Amino acid sequence: MIVNGPRQSGKTTLLRQLQACRGGTYLTLDDASLRAAAQADPEVFVADGSRPMMVDEIQRGGDDLVLAIKASVDASPSRGQFVLAGSTRFLATPSLSESLAGRASIAEVWPFAQQELVGGDTSFLTRAFEDPESFRTTQHSAYGRADYFDLIARGFYPEAMAMRSELARDEWYTAYVQSIIDTDIREMARLDEPSSLGRLLRLVAASTAQELNFVKTGSDLGLHRTTVNRYLGLLETVFLVQSLPPWSRNLNARAVRRPKVHITDTGLAAHLLSVDAEGLGARVSPARGALVETFIVNELTKQATWSPFRLNLFHWRVSQGAEVDLVAERTNGRVVGVEAKATDAVGPDDFKGLSTLRDSLGDQFVHGFVLYTGRRSLAFGDRLTALPISALWDR
Repeated sequence: MIVNGPRQSGKTTLLRQLQACRGGTYLTLDDASLRAAAQADPEVFVADGSRPMMVDEIQRGGDDLVLAIKASVDASPSRGQFVLAGSTRFLATPSLSESLAGRASIAEVWPFAQQELVGGDTSFLTRAFEDPESFRTTQHSAYGRADYFDLIARGFYPEAMAMRSELARDEWYTAYVQSIIDTDIREMARLDEPSSLGRLLRLVAASTAQELNFVKTGSDLGLHRTTVNRYLGLLETVFLVQSLPPWSRNLNARAVRRPKVHITDTGLAAHLLSVDAEGLGARVSPARGALVETFIVNELTKQATWSPFRLNLFHWRVSQGAEVDLVAERTNGRVVGVEAKATDAVGPDDFKGLSTLRDSLGDQFVHGFVLYTGRRSLAFGDRLTALPISALWDR
């Protein structure tokens, strides 16, 4: 099994818990001596240890270590011999992907979802597809506008959440980004001067929940657009950024239209933008709408990883102007749409994109939801409902 996810998202804790339950060997390649041994003689490194062997930060071991693990798996039919945890999408390397194809399942571990923290059972996405009418209630949410801004600014990395001081949390985010750029990306991409990556990350934070224009971004940073594209791929590989691809029934159109980019944790985004919860609640807050949308997209991205059915997430926009912030599509073609609004009130105009999508899809459109900072669930006609953002985790 391969466990992928950002640094500090809980992968090591998961592996330690697995070791406590099943025994085996736990090794981390953040340990310089272990890393040197794995790189010097990967066959011996893999052979020496009880099973299951859990190798943390596997991306630091190099291609030869992965090939040695492949050889060991091929030599024995036993399942569950290895659990490999990585803070990069190291299987994005074609040679490694081919080496482990058909030999490993992949699980993604993200920072906490709010549903996990409150102990929710059925996810929003599951209910949205299977019982959307259950959301049309008269119950009021206990969460208000300020509560959402607190969650957004705090973020969901376990260590950052435990810090009571905003200053300490800000310092943690600074060190976190620097560590990833200076260690993971420098090792992976052999970059001599990674400062442009930090500048690009800040620019992506300023553009979160938007389609990134590579030509303009390159001009702003003094980089060629192909370099911007490569650097953005590196930021995605280390889970700092995620792309939400465009949705269309025309598969060719999906390939040519631009994705939306999102910073994968709103606490990190707020840090990069130098805005706190009070700033998000100010009368004028340029970052508010984008961070609310990114917060919702991130929550749904996490929920999709434990969905009982396969889901793909997209955004939708047509040239006439209709758009939907997030489109969740099952493999049977059925679709749920979600719009994000950083307002305490909603009206018919907020459903224009969803109603256009509904009318174009007919019966394959399950339901459309506008998630907003107000407290009430409100029906807006055929398969259209406004919900408090807390409906993502609170029944």
